[in-house]
Amino acid sequence: MNEFMTAFQNIAQYAAIVAVDDDKSLEIKESATTMIKSVQPGFDELRESATRLKKVVQECRNEIDRAEDVWTCKLGITLASKQEIWQQLGELSGCHFRINELGQLCKSSVITKSQDYWHQIFDDSVKKKWFIDAAQKQKKGIGWKEKNDFIKDIPIVINLVCREVEQIIKHSLDLVYQDLSTINLKVITQCVGILDKQTKAVWNHQMNLTFSQIRGLQFNTIPIIWLLLRQYNCMAGILFLRKSLTNKFEQPTVYLPENTESLRYALSPALDTLSKYRLCDLFWEEVVNFEKQVSTAINIFINSIFDDRLKLGNQALVEAMKFYNEFLEKQDRYQQETPAQRQAERAWIDSQWTEIQRVEKGIKVILNSSP
Repeated sequence: MNEFMTAFQNIAQYAAIVAVDDDKSLEIKESATTMIKSVQPGFDELRESATRLKKVVQECRNEIDRAEDVWTCKLGITLASKQEIWQQLGELSGCHFRINELGQLCKSSVITKSQDYWHQIFDDSVKKKWFIDAAQKQKKGIGWKEKNDFIKDIPIVINLVCREVEQIIKHSLDLVYQDLSTINLKVITQCVGILDKQTKAVWNHQMNLTFSQIRGLQFNTIPIIWLLLRQYNCMAGILFLRKSLTNKFEQPTVYLPENTESLRYALSPALDTLSKYRLCDLFWEEVVNFEKQVSTAINIFINSIFDDRLKLGNQALVEAMKFYNEFLEKQDRYQQETPAQRQAERAWIDSQWTEIQRVEKGIKVILNSSP
């Protein structure tokens, strides 16, 4: 391209001289003037091509820059402690097993405690209060006067049940959270820190996105967040802080799983069904059916939350183990490389930089040239 630019410049310059030369004939001077105009599109085309080529070269520069970054990081990766990594894998694997076992036990316990509470409060605040007569016998139903008071009273009972179930869930999930919160991110952060910039950004984003949904925003107990922000200054660290506000373990009934309604909302249809009997007697059989509907809704609510939180915890652990396994695989490959291989890679990188700089110099000449 530079040769073409030089040729066009020579043509234009010589034609400009001829166009004003009084010793040349009128026809030749007219041809020279036309020549100057004709060569201008050539200059424009070369500049446009150079502008497009500049973008292509920038992509090449970015790629060779990444290749050099990868090559530079190899030494740090080969020297990373295998023993520490294998120790972390063992701890993560053990935690993975424990939270699944503990999670299932906690879920069963929560269902039992919640159902016991519901049946007890139903027996005391519904059955005995409204459907046992003075002779301590079971009523078949209640009339419109009692029924209206009953319909006003039952939402209060349901609110008590919802609050208690939420507290039972939170207390039980705290046990699972305590196990998850013992995960040591120091080693994994050190390993991420010696990777090339592109791989580092991908893993930072993925793991911070996952762990941010588990860990609370507790700056005094999680200095690793600040380490990420200071050392890497990446968007993943900012995302970590923002999403940490949503702690799905410490506030499980506030941040519900997708497509899961609050327990109060889930019980609304059952309450509405009772209200439809406002203009007639309310029979005991209908109230027993209501009790069963509440029991079913409680079970569905608890199962949904625990299944979601255990899935989230497992995802975080699997993500960390996946990182360590991929890191060890990369370390093994790098440790098997010979000095000759690394020198050859370095020579290739240097040669590519030389060629890129040569092309960039030529592009700069074209873009800065005048017709």
